[in-house]
Amino acid sequence: MAQKKPGVYERGFPLGTIIITNLITLAVYGAGAYLFFQFGLFWGTMFLLYLLYMEASTFREGCRYCFYYGKRCAFGRGVIASWFIKRGDPKKFCERELTIKDFIPHMFIAFLPIIPGTLILLSGFSWLVLGLMALPIIVNFAGNPVIYGRLACPHCNQGSICCPACEYFMKKEKRKNG
Repeated sequence: MAQKKPGVYERGFPLGTIIITNLITLAVYGAGAYLFFQFGLFWGTMFLLYLLYMEASTFREGCRYCFYYGKRCAFGRGVIASWFIKRGDPKKFCERELTIKDFIPHMFIAFLPIIPGTLILLSGFSWLVLGLMALPIIVNFAGNPVIYGRLACPHCNQGSICCPACEYFMKKEKRKNG
């Protein structure tokens, strides 16, 4: 078990951090949902169900084992997870290895909206549609490293214990800074 770092939030992240991370997440989800709903209730609902499935899998595979289960993590999910699923063995968090296969379903959240967005643009150009297509991709490649590398991981107590995502994002930060 690693030693606690200064600046780590043991009791829970500040509400401001949670608001920022969730506003960004909701903007990405909203952009994709808007584009899918342009093709009808069925496609919009399918996209929302996919988002719900991805959130539930995060709760099942990560939150239930995390130090912040029942507490405010950087995304507020620790508290929400405790409402829906039972606490798991915290040792399992450290056993998990992230591979590219773990990231692909989450990448779909950013890339799936390109399909309806492109179809809409083929019928006529719209800056709004182009912006809604670009937002999830920009957040995925430029926003997530900032969110994880500055707002979440450096202050995360789970990262002091063990966290594959924290190790990934902090390694990137260390390369930039060192």
